[in-house]
Amino acid sequence: MAQRATQMGMHVEQLAGRTQQRFFSAEDADQFVYPDSFVVDFAKRAEFDAEPLGAREINLKIRELMGQGYGTIAIRNPGAKHGLAVGILNRLQLHIEGSLGYFGVGLIDGPNVRIRGRVGWSCAENMMAGTVIIEKNAGSTFGAALRGGDLVCMGDVGARVGIDMKGGTIIVGGRAGAFCGFMMQRGRM
Repeated sequence: MAQRATQMGMHVEQLAGRTQQRFFSAEDADQFVYPDSFVVDFAKRAEFDAEPLGAREINLKIRELMGQGYGTIAIRNPGAKHGLAVGILNRLQLHIEGSLGYFGVGLIDGPNVRIRGRVGWSCAENMMAGTVIIEKNAGSTFGAALRGGDLVCMGDVGARVGIDMKGGTIIVGGRAGAFCGFMMQRGRM
């Protein structure tokens, strides 16, 4: 079978494994933004109380403030709600004064987030770039499927930290549960 494929011209190059070659120019760095990203000013600061709002309303409020050019946003009283600050594909300084529930700050690419509390399961899941710093403990599957960026938990974390990790860095200041790095392909832990 392999001989027939070679005769048909299907195996003309020697495969040598994956490459770390970069396929872009550093001079074009300003062009690497998402089409719907906002132009924000880090010196422009906004703050709001999340206690009376639901998760959807909080996420829409973050997007609205970024649309108004706020580059630094502080959220007070998040109330450990699930799915907060997800899908942010923008440069942003985000300060969360309290704890998050499950799936907090997931699917992000670019923001720098500081959480002054705990986080539930799957914090920073599928993160592409940026930084996330948690000042207390984190639940299981912390940094699941992480692709890039820096993820720091100053306390303890649950099981399956960095499961299916493909890049980036995870730093844990305390203890970690079982199966950390399970199916990890790249990155540092």
